[in-house]
Amino acid sequence: MAFFIDPQMNALDAAESFVQRWAEAVLRQAARTREVRKRTAGDNRAYERGEEPSLDQWTLDANRRELWTEEHMLVWSAHQLERWRARLAQERGEPAPQENEVLKDVRDALEHLDEAVLGVDAATPPEEGKRKQKGRALRKLPGQAMPLHADGGKLFAVLDPEVIDREALSVVASIEAELNDWAIDHYTELMRGR
Repeated sequence: MAFFIDPQMNALDAAESFVQRWAEAVLRQAARTREVRKRTAGDNRAYERGEEPSLDQWTLDANRRELWTEEHMLVWSAHQLERWRARLAQERGEPAPQENEVLKDVRDALEHLDEAVLGVDAATPPEEGKRKQKGRALRKLPGQAMPLHADGGKLFAVLDPEVIDREALSVVASIEAELNDWAIDHYTELMRGR
């Protein structure tokens, strides 16, 4: 099993490589999201208590914008990992892992957010008209809305970031186990050929 781009790489090798890439990306993005979430919460507490005179509303708003964007990237990375795990299963002739419908709905809503009705705090689907497709993902979310401000809790009010992190860690661990098995098998073959 190779995890680098090689001209001789087949579809299975490529799928394995993309699963590893996206699993690692989820772990990196989850760490960044946690860091921004922690800083944002700390700044909010310090501001409310008057402990940090240099903090102002502009800084707090900038923190929230950064957190929202980091959460968006975490959702995107987690969705890509899920898609590539399905492709890897297909290449192996195995059943695809069950898709996380909530993750898919949030990702879809984020992708089509520019089609939504934007309010002060949330995006809602446009009125159903000639194009029923617009806003379909938003209609699947609780309250048929997506928060436009991060609150430091669940991602977009529905996804637990710790669950996403644990699932990515599990995928990375399984890839490492497969890589170790491959290395042992390869070494055994080499020793037989002596």
